[in-house]
Amino acid sequence: MRAGVLGLAVLLAVTGCATAPAAQPTAVQLTVDGRKLADASDLQSLAESQLAYTLEYGYVARAGAAAVSCWFARTGVESEVDKRLWCGPVQVPGTGAGTDWVPVPLKEVTKTDDEVRYEVQSPQVPEKGNRSTPDGMLVRTDGKEFDPKKQQDLTAGRDFLAVLPDDGKRTNVDLGLGDADVELRDDLLGTAVTGWANPDIWFTAEGTLRAETGSRLRVVRMKVEKLNETDSGFQRTNWQGFAPQPSELALEVPGKRQVLPPERLPANGSVFVVYTVPDPQEGTESLTLGTLGAKSLEQRAEIPSGKRTDTPPPVLKRAAGPAQFAERTQKVRFGDRELGMKVTGVKLGRQRPVKLGEGQYDIATISAADKALLEVRFEAVGTLPDTAGGLWTKDLITVTLPDGSTAPQVGARYDGGPLPFAVVVEVPADLRSASVGMVEGTLELPRLGRTAIAPADSRVTLALEF
Repeated sequence: MRAGVLGLAVLLAVTGCATAPAAQPTAVQLTVDGRKLADASDLQSLAESQLAYTLEYGYVARAGAAAVSCWFARTGVESEVDKRLWCGPVQVPGTGAGTDWVPVPLKEVTKTDDEVRYEVQSPQVPEKGNRSTPDGMLVRTDGKEFDPKKQQDLTAGRDFLAVLPDDGKRTNVDLGLGDADVELRDDLLGTAVTGWANPDIWFTAEGTLRAETGSRLRVVRMKVEKLNETDSGFQRTNWQGFAPQPSELALEVPGKRQVLPPERLPANGSVFVVYTVPDPQEGTESLTLGTLGAKSLEQRAEIPSGKRTDTPPPVLKRAAGPAQFAERTQKVRFGDRELGMKVTGVKLGRQRPVKLGEGQYDIATISAADKALLEVRFEAVGTLPDTAGGLWTKDLITVTLPDGSTAPQVGARYDGGPLPFAVVVEVPADLRSASVGMVEGTLELPRLGRTAIAPADSRVTLALEF
């Protein structure tokens, strides 16, 4: 057996000696607009020095097995390159798992008939969640070339954060994820972590991902719903001041807070968030949800335990509404006719949109931490009178609490019909049932004039066990 191994070793050695060495890249003279590019090698080095700062401060993360370096992009003409450098491979936190490239502009200093000289400008780091990739083949002055579009295995460095789509077809078991139950919500965004893992590698459509030395991979499976897009209550254009700012979802790891770019999150769906933490790790990881605006709020839960490290209003620990709502209708005498006030849904939250007078919309907020805003939605059915009366009829719709008291109305939404399509009242945060209905009154309504309104049957009971 030893003789066989020795013979094989000798054969390999002889074969290796007989094989011609691989061809080495040869230095090339690069040109811009037909002129020689002066000191191109120095430009590469200076750009790499500048990019080191963006890596140090976490504006980009290391990605890919190759070292981060700066290249010129060929334009398709022999020896011709673009008037900027491309530095990478890196990853802009919040994008996908593939490699990104940071463009570094060049400023012309001097030019002759034969030669042009440039100086390096500051790197143009893309905004978080945005990608940048050169179009052409990359080249360095030593003749090395690199195809930036070629799929490759990836090495994730410090500050790496990728948001990847999840079609939901594979179970946590299939993916090697442990189950998790971490929920955060406000009235503009809801999220739930349903899976978690710290794998050695993670397979993506853009290559196999592993962490570089000194870091560890984490994977979070997360459901997201952008309520500011899916909740019809926010689909308004004439807001008082600015429209409500979308809430901000972020991951906090030791030494870094990483915002998940909204454009990488689905309106209603699931994603994988793949990120790195220091190895060995110090401290905890948390998911945060920031409600922005004048009545701001930040919520925080540790991953994967779900332990809350904040004290949110109790209503935000409840669901925003039932999984299914059983519609019921109260009959109402409306002048000389009878119509139905159908209750079509409820929403429970800290904030709800309301209409101000006949014009703009605003966001109402609870007056105290132990309160909640209950929104009840309506649809007028039957033979409807020709009036836009919601501004007035809203005051005859009341929500009665179990103790017999009437919940104070903080706002409503209405437009074009005899009834509002939502009223918003303030209730105790632990409310589990209430009733809603029309009370008797006489109103001066558009086109109808003085109109008597009264309930024709019993009030609707609202079951709020959710």
